[in-house]
Amino acid sequence: MQNFEWVTPTKVIFGSKILEKLGKKTAGIGKQALFLYGKESIKKSGLYDTVVAQLKGEGVFFVEYGGVQPNPRISHAEEGARKIKENHLDVIVAVGGGSVIDEAKAIAVAACYEEPLWDFFIRKASFKKALPIVAVQTLPATSSELNGASVMTNEATHEKFSIRSEAIYPKVSFLDPSLTLDIPVQYTAYACTDILSHLMEGYFTASSDFPLQDGMVEGVCRAVMGALEIVLTDPRNLEARSTIMWAAALAWNGLLKSGVEGASIPNHVLEHPLSGFYDLPHGAGLSIVIPAWLKYMKPSIAHRILLYGERVMGLGKKLEGKTPLEGADIVIEELEDWYRHIHTPVHLKEAGIISLDVDACTNQAMALSEYWGVPGYDEEDIRAIYALMN
Repeated sequence: MQNFEWVTPTKVIFGSKILEKLGKKTAGIGKQALFLYGKESIKKSGLYDTVVAQLKGEGVFFVEYGGVQPNPRISHAEEGARKIKENHLDVIVAVGGGSVIDEAKAIAVAACYEEPLWDFFIRKASFKKALPIVAVQTLPATSSELNGASVMTNEATHEKFSIRSEAIYPKVSFLDPSLTLDIPVQYTAYACTDILSHLMEGYFTASSDFPLQDGMVEGVCRAVMGALEIVLTDPRNLEARSTIMWAAALAWNGLLKSGVEGASIPNHVLEHPLSGFYDLPHGAGLSIVIPAWLKYMKPSIAHRILLYGERVMGLGKKLEGKTPLEGADIVIEELEDWYRHIHTPVHLKEAGIISLDVDACTNQAMALSEYWGVPGYDEEDIRAIYALMN
């Protein structure tokens, strides 16, 4: 294994009826809060009232700020930072899915600086501090509740970039699986596709086999796929929802790829332009990107594809007697069939993208590849992979 550093400064509070601790935990961090959330779903579910009661009960003053979009916009975050500065707020309470928590992180940075927020995302400016965040996860998918990354979209340029720092880890994250029971099955499928991508990327790009990390990744992948199968027929199954919620938190907080040589995220490099330009759900974009990327990369990663097929998808018998490339094709085909089974797209046209702006997507993917340190892909490679998505 490679040398590595891994840190998770976030306190996780997991389980049912845990929000009775929200007010006290928040008050211990700050007494002047920005209450950030998405659309009206938290009001319909009663969660909004719970949060308000908790904050008021502990004497936490708050300014309410809703309207976070599924692909959160930089201009909305800038307005949130303005509210913080105007009202001298000292903590952000982010209630929602990964988009809300990601935007909270962006606001937390912008509130501490005068530079344009987007400058931090394009590496024109750097930051070392941010306001503290208390997160209540309601749509598990991105690990944002347990990592130091924020992904935002610049609606003026359609660029979807990210920042990463220990400074923007949430101080406390509340993970209550009962809050996820009414998430529509289709959105759960998108979320699980995202969770799996976070696990698969490092697995497929690893330079060799790593028994400890491979086993953890394979186990979490099997658990996510099995839990989703239960949710497809029993959407309010609490145990399955609990599995998905905890897997989502673990999948991309760095633990499962620590020490794994070669691990990188080319599929996210390729997907961010899709959701940036076409406002596609991130999980839907990934179920298009991953099979295309696997098809392009199979000559060099066939061994890892076969391991995934055998150990995660249970395809051992189907792969017997096949050459590595033949076996890789079977695994990719079975993965595409599974995506169709959970009703996520595997081709651009299935997501409503009839004519992809290949030039714009390629340019953005190249920029992301540089920012994120994802080596080995030139314009020809990226264009060829996008062509396989048709």
